[in-house]
Amino acid sequence: MSQELLASLETLASGLDHPEAIALAPDGFSLWCGGEAGQIYRIDIADGRLSEVANTGGFLLGVALDADGNVYACNLGETSSIVRVDPASGEVAPYCATADGGPLAVPNWAAFATDGALWFTDSGTESLDVRDGRLIRVAPGGGDGEVMSRSALHFPNGMCVSANDEIFVLETLTPRLSRLVGRDLETIVELPGHSPDGLALCADGGFIVSCYYPFRILYVPPEGGRFETLIDDVTGIHLPMPTNTAFYGPGLRSLAIASLGGQVIKSVDLGITGARLNYPRIS
Repeated sequence: MSQELLASLETLASGLDHPEAIALAPDGFSLWCGGEAGQIYRIDIADGRLSEVANTGGFLLGVALDADGNVYACNLGETSSIVRVDPASGEVAPYCATADGGPLAVPNWAAFATDGALWFTDSGTESLDVRDGRLIRVAPGGGDGEVMSRSALHFPNGMCVSANDEIFVLETLTPRLSRLVGRDLETIVELPGHSPDGLALCADGGFIVSCYYPFRILYVPPEGGRFETLIDDVTGIHLPMPTNTAFYGPGLRSLAIASLGGQVIKSVDLGITGARLNYPRIS
């Protein structure tokens, strides 16, 4: 299956500046992603047309959208923060720049819960010997975040929030997928030999994991404990450094894949249906 799916990859949009993040808008008509120089891009799903809507001035990591289509972006810069982008005007406004009163290090990926709270990973250092990553919750409306993980994490990266507000998170440097139980993490599956980056929830309760290295797309079943390699690009030509993914299209059957090592968004039908994201209305 891996080679068949690799061969079926298509280019959905091109001309991007090394996109890391990608997320589906609530109306289902567009995908939003970022660039390494702060670009906020909109991709029209119907024709792949790309437009730059705003610029945050930093290195764009994760993005999430609310019910009104506002974009919440993890902005890595001189002052790392979560910013809110008005899709109509392109205005960039601060949303969260601190957690428990202290600065953010590497806000990496964000996802909404049904109550309007924005959850995000703050990855910390990439040192193999240091665990200083955090999982943070920001109340609706923004402001100072609250650290929700009791123990420091080893470069927490992609995450997702289910329709019943279960929190799932990947750690890259101790490669594993976990769920938050209280303020502790419960391992779902270990991912040895991988650098997992992006996480998307499937309709069956399973997970799509995109790996920064090796260049792979994995499927983890709902019960965890094991994983399946769906796509493996051993050449690095077709899917260089896949970071984050987003289900889109009729029935959420197509998967858009952002590649930090390239300038395109790829698309593939995995034969798997995605779960709808939470799109709360934020006052």
